[in-house]
Amino acid sequence: MAGRLLKRQASLHQFANRFLHCAPSSIFTPHLAPFAFVAPPLYEPGCTGDCEARDLRQSLPDFGESFASAAALAEVAQQDSSEDPHVQLTAAGRYALEFFTGDVRGAGTPCPATIRLVGTEGESQDFVLGDNPEEPGFRRGESISYELEVDEDLGDLRSIFVRQANPSDGVGWYLEKIQLRGLEGVIEFPCHAWLGKDDAGDFNAAQERNLIPCGAVHLQEAIAEKLLEQPLSVHASGMSVAHPEKAKDPNARAVNRKHLGWGGEDAYFYDSRPGISGLGVADGVYMWKEQGIDSGRFSKSLMSSALQAVRQGAHDVLTVLKSAHKTVQEDEIQGSSTICLVTIDTRVGRLNSANLGDSGFLVLGKTPVNPEMHLKYRSPQQEHQFGCPYQLGHEEKADKPRHAMLATVPLMPNDVVVLGSDGLFDNMDSEQILEDVKSHIGEHKHPSAIAQHLVSIAYNNSMDRDLETPYSLAATEAFDMIYTGGKPDDITVVVAELR
Repeated sequence: MAGRLLKRQASLHQFANRFLHCAPSSIFTPHLAPFAFVAPPLYEPGCTGDCEARDLRQSLPDFGESFASAAALAEVAQQDSSEDPHVQLTAAGRYALEFFTGDVRGAGTPCPATIRLVGTEGESQDFVLGDNPEEPGFRRGESISYELEVDEDLGDLRSIFVRQANPSDGVGWYLEKIQLRGLEGVIEFPCHAWLGKDDAGDFNAAQERNLIPCGAVHLQEAIAEKLLEQPLSVHASGMSVAHPEKAKDPNARAVNRKHLGWGGEDAYFYDSRPGISGLGVADGVYMWKEQGIDSGRFSKSLMSSALQAVRQGAHDVLTVLKSAHKTVQEDEIQGSSTICLVTIDTRVGRLNSANLGDSGFLVLGKTPVNPEMHLKYRSPQQEHQFGCPYQLGHEEKADKPRHAMLATVPLMPNDVVVLGSDGLFDNMDSEQILEDVKSHIGEHKHPSAIAQHLVSIAYNNSMDRDLETPYSLAATEAFDMIYTGGKPDDITVVVAELR
């Protein structure tokens, strides 16, 4: 079938221009979504034009059930269930498409992409996009518009097939979404996932995906909740250590207690109540100290408030995040902090997360398709630019809970959830974490032993000037210079084992 590329135009994301502020942070201070629905940035239910939903069934091959974020599902629910998200063209045979590259670490790629339009009456030829020799590929935080012409009638457009045209190591692409502009307005084809190997060398995803238009997944299929025959039990522990230069500061020394701990500007919590478990990590921005502000107070307050919200019965992860943020605002605590929150519904085996910044989590476990323990999900590092993560803060220009990246991941018995500050993930890649957890699980070690050992390895890696680490790889890509070595930092780890 014949077809032509008529026009190309590049621009910044419409929402990227809002990120004009980054709280003080030293720039010397990547992602799998095969099982999760991820929706960055979060828009409140009821918004128009940014409905986030995708073919969850293709992203859950081992489970055959679908899950999605509550905020995204609320948006889908507001659509008329009888509405058919087909596409009417701008003109006969012409498709105006806009490709949005995510604003997470390493999201851009110099590699072109091949796309194919799939309709009810046929398919288009393959179009190669992003092959402009002067501006190859797709840049982080930007969008590129193309106008394509197809000679034959495709009928109603049902999906868009996307793959990397020339895949190789280190050129992974985090595709956020594709928008199609037609006579009926804008149709979303969400992705929110990696294609290929990310630039930090930490994750190798599928090189092709089929995207379906927003609203094509029925709400009841998407939530598909089923009570487990036996609720999961969560066994958790955490540990923090401060940056070695802070060790002599009594206000920065690590305090590791059951349910709540901190070290330097890092803090964590974990707790369980009937039907729900909550876990969290926060990383205060150290550079506020130059203005006489202790961001350690900010991160500790976030974690303490989140702990109280879980103990008071909050199940929704966004509710926990908003509650913690409200507390630090009411207490007029200054500073800023990244935050990663996870709630686990033990009745149905479901993890919900809200993440702002470069703290994060991963899920390890087995599935019927892959009986070996493997990486099931890893959260992306959410940054405005390299070294400037999203963060809650006391200033009006700081990020807000609504900017959090949400994800939902199904869980099974024997899964392991690992939360960490960037001190962990900048100094250990996912494969290292996986192998260390596997060895400890095989020896029937408690989560406390796993957390302590991960902290120890991350600390040793951070002090090694010659080691290739996720941070050195990301810095090399960001600055186009060769970097080696770890990144000394506060390090926090929370480990939860499900039984």
